[in-house]
Amino acid sequence: MYDLLITNGLIVDGTGKAPYGGDIAITAGKIAAIGQNLGGSTSIAKKVFDAQGCVVSPGFIDIHSHSDWCPFYKGYQMESKLQQGITLEIVGNCGISLLPTTTAKHAEITELMASGLELPMHGLSMVDETVTDYEKHLQQMPPCTDMGLLIGHGTLRAVVMGFAMKEPSAAELAGMESLLDKLMSEGAFGMSLGLIYPPSAYGQLEELVALAKVVKRHNGILAVHMRSESTKIFEAVDEMLTVAKRSGVHLQISHLKLIGRPQWGRAQELLAKIKAARAAGVEVTCDQYPYLATCASLAVLIPDRMKDGGTEAMCERLKHPDADVIAETKAEMERRGGAEGVLVITTTGWKPAYDGKTLGQIAADMHMLPEVAASEILVQSKGLAPCCYFCLNEEDMLTIMQEKFIAVGCDGYALPYDRDFFMGSNPHPRSYGSFPKFFQTVREKKVLSLEEAVYKTTGLAAQILHLPERGQLSVGKRADITVFDWEKIKDLTEYTNPFQKPEGIKMVVLNGKIALENKELVGKPQGHLVKHC
Repeated sequence: MYDLLITNGLIVDGTGKAPYGGDIAITAGKIAAIGQNLGGSTSIAKKVFDAQGCVVSPGFIDIHSHSDWCPFYKGYQMESKLQQGITLEIVGNCGISLLPTTTAKHAEITELMASGLELPMHGLSMVDETVTDYEKHLQQMPPCTDMGLLIGHGTLRAVVMGFAMKEPSAAELAGMESLLDKLMSEGAFGMSLGLIYPPSAYGQLEELVALAKVVKRHNGILAVHMRSESTKIFEAVDEMLTVAKRSGVHLQISHLKLIGRPQWGRAQELLAKIKAARAAGVEVTCDQYPYLATCASLAVLIPDRMKDGGTEAMCERLKHPDADVIAETKAEMERRGGAEGVLVITTTGWKPAYDGKTLGQIAADMHMLPEVAASEILVQSKGLAPCCYFCLNEEDMLTIMQEKFIAVGCDGYALPYDRDFFMGSNPHPRSYGSFPKFFQTVREKKVLSLEEAVYKTTGLAAQILHLPERGQLSVGKRADITVFDWEKIKDLTEYTNPFQKPEGIKMVVLNGKIALENKELVGKPQGHLVKHC
């Protein structure tokens, strides 16, 4: 007898092949059979789910996530990724990860983790030095989805050499290489760079190449939030292609986009550069989220030199910003959409009345220029002020979306639907709706076929991560499955009200067991740590 039988579905198997009708049988966490009329009678399975009128696909893989700490909030169901049909998320992106952490560096790493986050950091005190340490935490408090780890370059750098704006000594570089090698051996999928976030931003070419070679030895990926996604994006791509060429590493460019009106309309030019490198043998793929607003700390407006030594040092310097700092802050603000295009998600308790207001609105209330107000907000919020930046162009987004080597990633967190958790602030909608919004956009704008869209959310990510058991529906594969209504799948979030479950996700099967059905969690969270082999 099968554990679960999904009948009458339109099977889209994750390979890009044309859809076909059929049933899928599941036993012991694996796909046992795929075919026509497998049921015969309901007695052939412990549970039968009729998927009439729905797509049956592999579980979605979120290749770009920041949920490292999310499972460990007691009393909250961190379900927003599962509600989107996601069964696996890869955490530790943008150079910032929970792992590795040492007792001596715990306070600073916690500060680094919190610097751009959209969730509170209270009550979290794990000190994880190994992948096994993290796995034990997940066993005690399982997540709603499976999780895989990247090692953040910023975290790695901070543990070995602190937050100073300097090149590593030979001993420090060797220390980073050794520690990264150990964590990769334990099951990390690769390393991530956050080249706009100190201390990862302080890393220069030779350091990046040396660490990329470690990742290459383990056949992992080097995910990168590039040094620029606006006025110097082409130079930033060249830098990372150089790293990939010299190290041989698989380069994964994070959340590919063009920030700011001066870059709008250049998506084809940007893609041509990447495709030329691929044609020349460089292993490079990308990911993207389907929104026109980015999200990052307010501190990204501030020159990097002000951040030397960490957040506390930055805030002390910003108490008295000089004319150059103010001018550079203004220039970056304008690149990211101007004062009215910067939405302050939260001031982390300093002035709740400013949460959800634009930088322009806040500056007017403070009787300051926006570029001056930015420094004051950072000082008063202790450097913790995440923002949405409305600075992207829809045509560029759709052009990028059509490429078959670009996967989908939320660039967000597994979050609850409890407003009280956020103490009055609103996180970016991407944590709640990225994958439904991707399918909705594909359907409404007609930029991809259904099978191409499913491939980009499943099989492609599994190939990038070297996960042969996932991302495809075939006999013997892991039974991670998402059932959704192609005509109705839709993101219902708003920037001022993101706490909405998407439409159209009918069922999610994780490791052979139903984890979500008709927007309701089934049983207890059953996710676990997935290791890179």
